[in-house]
Amino acid sequence: MGAITNPKNKPTELAGEYKLLSFYNLAIASASDTLTLSVASNNVSEIQNVIVCANAGQDAAFTAVAVSFSSLVITITSVEQDGTASTAWSDTTVNLIAIVK
Repeated sequence: MGAITNPKNKPTELAGEYKLLSFYNLAIASASDTLTLSVASNNVSEIQNVIVCANAGQDAAFTAVAVSFSSLVITITSVEQDGTASTAWSDTTVNLIAIVK
């Protein structure tokens, strides 16, 4: 598992106390990578939902990407065309949007 460091994000305000955090071109380096948000760094206390899509580097060794979250940790997993964990991530990036509080 790898940790994604120094993600660039664009916060967007929504009505009420929620906002969108958009992360672009996150480099994927393993079959399971994590992104940890915090109150201090991101002004985030709760994750409501996360959406992810592959941006670049899709091939037979990286065909799909999925996301899950627990507390303030987002886990991005990738799979090969046969459904097994990805084994190559050359120039692989994803975009991620999180609805946060």
